[in-house]
Amino acid sequence: MRGLWLLALVVAASFSRPATAAPSGFQLQKPIACTIGHDCFIQQYPDHDPGPAAKDYRCGIATYDGHDGTDFRIPDKAAQMRGVNVVAAGAGVVRAIRDGQPDFDAGAFDKARVEGVECGNGVLIEHGNGWQTQYCHMRQGSIRVKAGDRVEAGQPLGLVGQSGGAEFPHLHLTVRHDGKWLDPFADGAACGQGQSLWRAEDRAELVYRDGDVLNAGFAAGPVTMDDIERGGIAQPARGSAALVVYIRALHLHAGDIQRITIKGPDGQTLADSAAPALDHDKAQSMVFAGKKRAGPGWPAGTYTATYTVIRSGRTVLSKTLSLKE
Repeated sequence: MRGLWLLALVVAASFSRPATAAPSGFQLQKPIACTIGHDCFIQQYPDHDPGPAAKDYRCGIATYDGHDGTDFRIPDKAAQMRGVNVVAAGAGVVRAIRDGQPDFDAGAFDKARVEGVECGNGVLIEHGNGWQTQYCHMRQGSIRVKAGDRVEAGQPLGLVGQSGGAEFPHLHLTVRHDGKWLDPFADGAACGQGQSLWRAEDRAELVYRDGDVLNAGFAAGPVTMDDIERGGIAQPARGSAALVVYIRALHLHAGDIQRITIKGPDGQTLADSAAPALDHDKAQSMVFAGKKRAGPGWPAGTYTATYTVIRSGRTVLSKTLSLKE
């Protein structure tokens, strides 16, 4: 029970404001075994705004009020079930763990069920000289360490999950020094002026990304956000009634216009759809476009789709995907 009490205590203290600066000499490595921008993404950074508004370390929109850590998101529940390792960001001693909290299913998150256990399944590591890292929302039954264990940087601790106060599968990492949380991307200073705590080998991969495509694919009909969150959407076949392209993107801004263009094997445009400009910033946004089958079957060949985000008249995000029938 001591480990559970300690973990709950740290979570309760996490709403204090961040440390103003980090002592030099302490470095972290990426705490998740995936490639940022490819098979995992940073959904939220710590909040640097001292008031009721929110801004990330680049004064951007990728955070929310009071957020005290970095959220490393995996694409969907299918990725969660395959298993993505959470690893120690530095060497140290495990101070506390919690396991046994259930993972939510897609679309089933219930905030009322996690009061007092918002971190879900997690690990707390002491690194010495007042440094701690805390790893939250891990997969039920996956934690491989126990209180008192000595761990090395990069050692697997368990798997990414959706336990506690998690609306989607991700790892929430909080870094603390002398009991106060700080941002490993910019130790207390906003707008990119602070010093990074990440080791040199990881900094290029962890570069700030103002917009990303989390999911993209072809489907045989309309899709919902929960369909995308579950993963494993079947691709259309020659006899499918429709051919649809879906996209889920992160960190879009008010005024952004999302466009999907689909072309057939002959190069002719099958669909060209632009969604209305966003009326507010979006942590995530889902769009899809497609065409119903007109003949006995879709012609053989390669179908291509291009997704673009237009911001203030210029393209700021794009992705091209293809399907061979």
